[in-house]
Amino acid sequence: MQAMRDVDAILAPMRLAITPPSRLAGVVRYFHVELRSPGAVLVPASPCPMVTFFVSGGSRFAEADGRERLYGEPFVSGPLTQHFPAVWEPGTSFISAVIEPGQFGRLFDIPLGELRDAVVPLADAAPEWRGAAELEHRLRAGAGSAAWVALMGDWLLQRLAAREQRLARGHAPLVLPPALLALPTDEIATRFGISVRQLERRVMASYGQSIRDSRRMMRYVRALSRMLGTPVRHGGLTRLAVDCGYHDQAHMVRDFVLFTGLAPKALMQAASDASGSLRLLRYDEVSRAVVTRERY
Repeated sequence: MQAMRDVDAILAPMRLAITPPSRLAGVVRYFHVELRSPGAVLVPASPCPMVTFFVSGGSRFAEADGRERLYGEPFVSGPLTQHFPAVWEPGTSFISAVIEPGQFGRLFDIPLGELRDAVVPLADAAPEWRGAAELEHRLRAGAGSAAWVALMGDWLLQRLAAREQRLARGHAPLVLPPALLALPTDEIATRFGISVRQLERRVMASYGQSIRDSRRMMRYVRALSRMLGTPVRHGGLTRLAVDCGYHDQAHMVRDFVLFTGLAPKALMQAASDASGSLRLLRYDEVSRAVVTRERY
């Protein structure tokens, strides 16, 4: 694992993206650590479910019924198919395990379709798992990102080990390699030896969205990763759109407005503000390399 990087308390809020230990590779994409980052934030759409523990503070956001709720306890969240606003309490620090698309079923039984655009307390998602309270206590007593990642990584490995027998009995999630996702749906079903209807049902359970929506999300993730990794030169958005599978630049703009709230150019300008609502897209060079590795 790469060396950890912590921020001095007198500096501006900072976020880290940290690669998981090798035994979690393929299940956890990376660990996101947010350090003392209060205020309004806009969370962009993502195909990745997450498991989040607060070290301090909490997050306020509106639920489906319109009522605002403060989350300070551990929670799981499914893929986000649109952006949503939140407000982090003063002094908020947390660690999230960003789960690879299609791998959530290796950790939890809840069908991912039920978690799409939703946040569920971990106690409700995994009531049988008693280790969460101990982990939360140890995280709050830990000192810095290295300790938090080690603790959460061990907890996830224990959970994987505890579920290995169940997964071996045929309950493993269906995983679509990106190359297969690009094929026609009926051809994908043929390769798995199941009907199109069965395929769609299993993809919804594993990914939390349909194959069509997964393709749309894949284009967006590719384009956003490239924009974050390499600043787009003047006139380069059209080429970027085509390279990432869009019909044209206008097609890409429509998706970005849905998924992030802004068109690509405005999004990058907003993300450059270290204290702005889109600061979740602002990383140091090392973390940015972890986040922008293209995979789906």
